Amino acid sequence: MVREPKGRTRRWNITMRPEIDDLLEREAKKRGISKTDLVESIIIEWCYRNGYNKILHINFRNDTITIWDELLNETVDLVYKSDDKTLFCMRCKTTRCGHIYAATQIPEVKRKIEKKEIFIDEF
Repeated sequence: MVREPKGRTRRWNITMRPEIDDLLEREAKKRGISKTDLVESIIIEWCYRNGYNKILHINFRNDTITIWDELLNETVDLVYKSDDKTLFCMRCKTTRCGHIYAATQIPEVKRKIEKKEIFIDEF
C-alpha cells in the first residue's frame, strides 16, 4: 500500500539491524501503510518535536481538523473518534504521530484537551 510521493523526493538506501527492520515491518502492517510511509512519519514527528516543521491550522469542522504540513507540502486530516475521544491521523494511520503532537498546540485543541473532550496519548 505505497502512496505516490508528491513533489520532489530523494531515495535513500540504509542498513539496519534485522530486529529493527522486523519492528518497522510489523508496525507498518498494523497501520496498513508502507515501511517508507512509517519511517517518514517517524521523521516528521521528530521534526515537530525539535522545531524543524510547522503546521498551519486550516479548519476544525465537525469531527475533522485539517492542517497544512509545511515539510510535506500537503494537507493532513485528523479525525476525532468519539468512541474513545482521540484524534486519528489519516496520513500516518495512528493516534500518535507528529501531526497529532502539532495539533495539541492549536488553542482550540488545547482547550478541548483541558476539558477532557479529547484525550491524547502521552508524547
